[in-house]
Amino acid sequence: MEHSFNKLVGIAMVAIGVAVVLKWKNMSEFTAGMNIAPWLFIVIGSVVFIISFFGCCGAIRESHCMVVTYAIFLIVIIIVEVALAVCLFVYADSIKHGLKESLNKTFDNSRSLNPNPFHEIERQFSCCGKTGPGNYGLIEAATLPAECCAVGAPLCTLANAYQTGCTDILLEYYDKSHKVIGGVAIGVACVEVVGALFALCLANSIRNMDRRSRY
Repeated sequence: MEHSFNKLVGIAMVAIGVAVVLKWKNMSEFTAGMNIAPWLFIVIGSVVFIISFFGCCGAIRESHCMVVTYAIFLIVIIIVEVALAVCLFVYADSIKHGLKESLNKTFDNSRSLNPNPFHEIERQFSCCGKTGPGNYGLIEAATLPAECCAVGAPLCTLANAYQTGCTDILLEYYDKSHKVIGGVAIGVACVEVVGALFALCLANSIRNMDRRSRY
């Protein structure tokens, strides 16, 4: 039963990782390595899903070696998940500061670029400038980038532009996402500890059965 549950856990981890990666798509060059965590979730989730079949086969065939191998893999994954969660919480402020600096630098250095990579952030997160449309230093009637306004706006000006800056939105999204990822990683690790213990108990039972069958 724990093998089936681990399959579901693996699928859930992959789904969470994919969701976060899609949210940060096209922005990996200035997200300060933030996309490492969701990719680790995808990899770990895939490994959990695969080794759950290994454990299931070991249980069906009553193979002591296969069940022990499954438990060892599970313990390694638990350690990785806990380490990932701890790093996300311990280095949260450092990562957040790096993200802020990277976003501000990207805005300042990309004003003359075409296409402008910062406009992708504005379009995807419905924001404008670093802290607001005033960062473009334009007068009320001047035209802002189209990404600073909702799709379909005839003319994007300070009056109808998104008033929230991209830095604030992205930092808020980071605060939410890193806590969710870290919390899920710890929760999954706790559940997998139970699975590993069950696997070790099963392996011990299989070994005892093998010993009895020899006499």
